[in-house]
Amino acid sequence: MHRRSGFAIYSGDVTQDGTVDATDLSLIDNDASNFLSGYLVTDLNGDRFTDGSDYLIADNNAYNFISAIRP
Repeated sequence: MHRRSGFAIYSGDVTQDGTVDATDLSLIDNDASNFLSGYLVTDLNGDRFTDGSDYLIADNNAYNFISAIRP
């Protein structure tokens, strides 16, 4: 019997602590409020701007309690 393992890629863990939570949302919100652009860890969709679309990605994943499971 072959066991299949599944995986998914979620975005929003700006602090790289294994969970998407309020800390990540706060960092994204601060950068979006300051209209920051460039290569930022808070730019989740890769358009070089931290804005509401990045916040929505992280907020949806925080709402679903997304976290990393590592061996």
